[in-house]
Amino acid sequence: MAEMVIKGETITVGDGMTIEDVMLSLGKHPDAFLYLLDGRPIPMTTHLTENMKVDALRVASGG
Repeated sequence: MAEMVIKGETITVGDGMTIEDVMLSLGKHPDAFLYLLDGRPIPMTTHLTENMKVDALRVASGG
């Protein structure tokens, strides 16, 4: 199983799902986050695999 950390909460997710799939299933807007694996950005189309731990950081933007 893979894990995602969103706003400090760890969520266990099934292997093979994309990050985007997970975020949509939680009712969150995938574009509102930056996804990090081992501190490096990865695309939301990444398929989650066993033992992955992805951090989702909320992106703040303004003008």
